[in-house]
Amino acid sequence: MSMSRNRSEHLVAFWLGVVFLAVAAASVSFARFDGGVAYVWGAAGLLLARLVTLPVRRWHLPLLWCGLACVLEVCLFGLGWRAVPALVPVLLLEPVLAALLLRAVLGKGLHIATVEGMAWFIAIAGVIAPLVSGVFAAEVVVVFSKAPYWSNLLHWFVAHALGAVLITPAAVAVGNPAGMARIRDWKRRDLLANIALLVVVAATAAYVFYQKTAPILFLPLLPMVLATVRGGRMAAITSVFIVGVIGAVLTAHGRGPINLMSGSTGEKTLLLQGFIACAALLVLPVASLLTQRRIIADRWRESEARYHTIADSLGDAIIDISADGTIRYASSAIAAMTDLPSDAVVGSNARDFVCKDDMAAVAKAYHQALETPGRAVIVQYRGARDDDDGRRWFEASIRAVTAQGESLGIVGSIRDISDRKSLELSLTREARLDPLTGLANRRAFLEQLEQRCGSITSGLPNPWTGSLAILDLDYFKRINDRYGHPAGDAVLQAVATEAMRFCRSHDLVARIGGEEFCVIFGGATMADAETAADRLRQAIRALRIPVDGGQTITVTASIGLAEIVPGTAAAEILKRADTALYEAKRQGRDRLRIAA
Repeated sequence: MSMSRNRSEHLVAFWLGVVFLAVAAASVSFARFDGGVAYVWGAAGLLLARLVTLPVRRWHLPLLWCGLACVLEVCLFGLGWRAVPALVPVLLLEPVLAALLLRAVLGKGLHIATVEGMAWFIAIAGVIAPLVSGVFAAEVVVVFSKAPYWSNLLHWFVAHALGAVLITPAAVAVGNPAGMARIRDWKRRDLLANIALLVVVAATAAYVFYQKTAPILFLPLLPMVLATVRGGRMAAITSVFIVGVIGAVLTAHGRGPINLMSGSTGEKTLLLQGFIACAALLVLPVASLLTQRRIIADRWRESEARYHTIADSLGDAIIDISADGTIRYASSAIAAMTDLPSDAVVGSNARDFVCKDDMAAVAKAYHQALETPGRAVIVQYRGARDDDDGRRWFEASIRAVTAQGESLGIVGSIRDISDRKSLELSLTREARLDPLTGLANRRAFLEQLEQRCGSITSGLPNPWTGSLAILDLDYFKRINDRYGHPAGDAVLQAVATEAMRFCRSHDLVARIGGEEFCVIFGGATMADAETAADRLRQAIRALRIPVDGGQTITVTASIGLAEIVPGTAAAEILKRADTALYEAKRQGRDRLRIAA
């Protein structure tokens, strides 16, 4: 495998050197008008295209063969063998410097799909590298040909900058398998339309550069932009190449607007290159901008698809509501709550699914969410329709979505809490609720725990699995001592509300003592219960509870977690959870510990 790769790299480097020599020889033979540097130079762009795609440790082969090509070009077509030691290093300096700087800024490869990447490429390969090499090259030419320094620096800079900007992206695209795949994909998808636009570019360029009565060099720019918008970066590069070739051939035969000006052949060549450079600088950034937007659009579609997939896999229904109450999106779980498929729900008004008696509470929560962006508002309500068991209860957690200070609507989740409401109503009837927090009291909690440990029920997933969490507020006595008992009551109520937010329909939250709470996670594995309990601990720590005087209180909780094992006495499970709670307290509080 290694020998095969080495042989392949030698072969690629050899042919790169051959093409480099051919391009360099043609440039010097046909575009060197005053004994100085060539007015056209694309060879450096070929070498740069190879270097940017290789690790630095594998640059030796391309540099070796292109260096030999430089030696032959200088000896046979350029300034002669005496200039080889001075000029060959300068010819190689430009692509090496550009490749090193591009690697430092953009990493391996030619990343010009974004506007930022294209800007860096133009700045480095089209300005910095040719300018630095031109400073030395012009001095070499002065020594060996007596040509003026400043004119040769200008000619070198223009020729090498244009060659790098035009040749390098095309060479990378052709030499890269991924680039060739994009070209094949482009041909399959848009072949006829793109060819038609490129034909228009060619026809316009032929007309502009054939006639020599009007200075209408601007005319090819419009079809070039249209081709770029339609075909992307490859169409942009191709259109610049077409205009450049047609312009060069017809200008060389005395046709076109360039020949309307007086001046030497070299000056006309510079003007033509300036026009081509302006055209390239117009369409290539446009192509990068369009590519960047397409990438962003593709990622947005992928993100939306991923969001919908996740939303559809949840038990809760996910909704997106506009500012006027119109449902813009609803996950598939909404069907179980409304007896309508999600696509039938979209476009309806959210109030159509709320019981009239609860409309005021839902509207109040909706406006609270809009007025406090970023804060979740929870509201419970009954559905608009009855089922066999009567009116169903739902709980919605909604949050406003804003952009640049403007409200875009509401997103939220809805869950069916009919079972929980039935349990709450039953507890209320039997006076088993804690009067301060509205949670189940100790008596109701113990009965539920006994039932789950030793009775046979139905309606829960894996009814004989579950976990018990005991939660105790840290240093609660200090809150009562410092702020008073009303503030302590407010803290207990806030913690109770937060705990209920994490509770599912078949879970139970109870207050079993002063600052002690219990949560039964029915049907939950230990891993799921641990995750839920720790999230609850973090949520309690994040609470900011306002008290009189404009102050806010923060509180933390320690949690002990034990598995509910069918057949095990409730007292034993309670003891194990309490032991884990004590361990959390002993280790520093604001912790979750699992019973051994």
